[in-house]
Amino acid sequence: MAEEKAFVVLRMVTGIIFLVHGVAKLQQGMAAVTTMFGGLGLPPWLAYPVTAVEIAGGLALILGIGSRYAAWGLAVIMAGAIATVKWEHGFMGQAGKTGYEFNLILLAVAVCVGVKKTAKRPD
Repeated sequence: MAEEKAFVVLRMVTGIIFLVHGVAKLQQGMAAVTTMFGGLGLPPWLAYPVTAVEIAGGLALILGIGSRYAAWGLAVIMAGAIATVKWEHGFMGQAGKTGYEFNLILLAVAVCVGVKKTAKRPD
């Protein structure tokens, strides 16, 4: 019982993190976000689905509705961020750039939510 409650808290906090990051992108303005993506060597259009998945996926994790599916989408985003942007800066980062440690824990939690079986959804 305590394990299930702890998992719900972990899922919800992770959802809040993703939701806040997605909303922050909207607040910056999508023009700025697409420019940032382009500056990182990513296709600028990718900013739109990333933002949408962060917001919708974050809400799904918070509410516990479709959270397994949302978690896989969020895991893909974190794996992509690590592989394309963060990896070159190392685990802890260097030269004023953040590393991939934060993205890695979010990836790990997303995978755990994605594979979690509950009484309501045994498989």
